[in-house]
Order: sequence, then structure tokens, then C-alpha cells
Amino acid sequence: MSGDAFFHELVKTHFGEAALVWSADRQGPRIAWIFLPAPAEKTLLQIRRMFPGAPAKSCGAVAKLGKALRACLDGKAVYFDTSTMDLSRVPPYHRKVLHSLAEIPCGKVRTYGAVAAKTGAPGGARAAGQACAKNPFPIVFPCHRVIRANGSLGGFGGGLPLKRALLEMEGIQFDKGGKVLPEYILP
Repeated sequence: MSGDAFFHELVKTHFGEAALVWSADRQGPRIAWIFLPAPAEKTLLQIRRMFPGAPAKSCGAVAKLGKALRACLDGKAVYFDTSTMDLSRVPPYHRKVLHSLAEIPCGKVRTYGAVAAKTGAPGGARAAGQACAKNPFPIVFPCHRVIRANGSLGGFGGGLPLKRALLEMEGIQFDKGGKVLPEYILP
């Protein structure tokens, strides 16, 4: 991720420290990465590993996104403006998946296969799963709202307890086996 000058802002949440990494261009701040909440030491280590030398710094647009992220992680319904997300490093198919994720409303989920079908890749559940796994903007593009065909959670970069907690905050309910109840699953 060299070439650009990157900065970071930590976002305290009750799940831990999330972080926004950003740079600026002529149009203003561009979000390069969102780190899911984790213990502060882990978040800072991830930032140093991926964006070496990125100092702590904020600006109005980044602070506004941080506030929205915190509100979302507190269980409040939030609209995210995705115009500041720097999608230039995201491969074309992954961009399709991200835009498909943005269409999944709060309180609903979709399977990896359904996401693949929505992106014009029926049978591409694995490819959709890879795009979710490499999502540089989790929460904003809600990959936590994507599950396996059998209703189980699948994977999540922040860990399955965080994925389940986020879904429960959105009102999604689970059966005794930990699978999402069918009424919350969109086609």
C-alpha cells in the first residue's frame, strides 16, 4: 500500500478499537481500509503491518464516518455514504459484491450463493465468499449479513462471535443450532 500518505483514526466501540485508514486526494479524504473492532494493541499492530508509518490524524469527513461506525456498532441504524471509500484497489468482481452487500437491509441476510447470483455469477458462492473475506470496508459494506446456504454463519474477519453479535443487534434470530431463522434470509 505504498505510494500514498496514509493516516489512521481509532474508533472506540464497546467491541474494542476499530480504525479508519485514509489518504487524501484532490476530492478530499479517501478511506483505504476499515479495521473491525479488536483490542487496541491488535488494531494498532494491523495498521502498522498494512500501512507502516501511518500516523494518527483526523479530519471532518473521517471523524463523521468514525461517529457513524461507532453508532452502528452500538446497534443504531446508520446510513453510510460510500462515496469516500477508495475502491481503486478493489478488483472488479469484488466491487460488484460490495455493491450487492450494500443492498442487504439491516435485519436481513443473504447467502453467499444468493449474493453471487445477484452479481451475475450463479454458482459462484465461493467467489462471493472470497470477496466478502477481502472486503476492505466491513460494516459499511455489510459482509456480516452474508451466511452459508444452510443458515450457519460462515466466516468473518472479526470472528464469529462479533458477526453473531452484529446480526443479533440488527434483530436477527437464530435457532438452537446457531443457524439464522429462515424468515431473515432474503432470496
